[in-house]
Amino acid sequence: MRSSLLAAALVLATVVAGPAFASERGQPYSDADFKAAQKNGEPILVDVTASWCPTCKRQGEVLSGLFEQGRFEDLTVFEVNYDDQKEAVRAFRAPRQSTLVVYRGEEETGRAVAITTEDDIAELIETAYSE
Repeated sequence: MRSSLLAAALVLATVVAGPAFASERGQPYSDADFKAAQKNGEPILVDVTASWCPTCKRQGEVLSGLFEQGRFEDLTVFEVNYDDQKEAVRAFRAPRQSTLVVYRGEEETGRAVAITTEDDIAELIETAYSE
């Protein structure tokens, strides 16, 4: 009985907290890593996300699907935790969680808030690849 309760509690904690990252390719945002990726001229997606946000969860599912298709293989994804990284949220001028900001090197190429369709997210990311 006790082990059943413990197992149920672990499952519930995982469901409530959500995944560590919205997409499989995300890495925690750090200013140093972000600046290094910019300096290298990489295509970058900054995902301002919150574990409790259903829109963020949907964006993560769409991103994971795009990556599974082999799209945007060289895209570097940084996830900014909306609740815990307020300084980064302000630096990216993110009005709320579910904000996506795209860069090609040091140039911001696009941004959107609360978009959740595959076409819209792919179109936004593609701005990092257009000349």
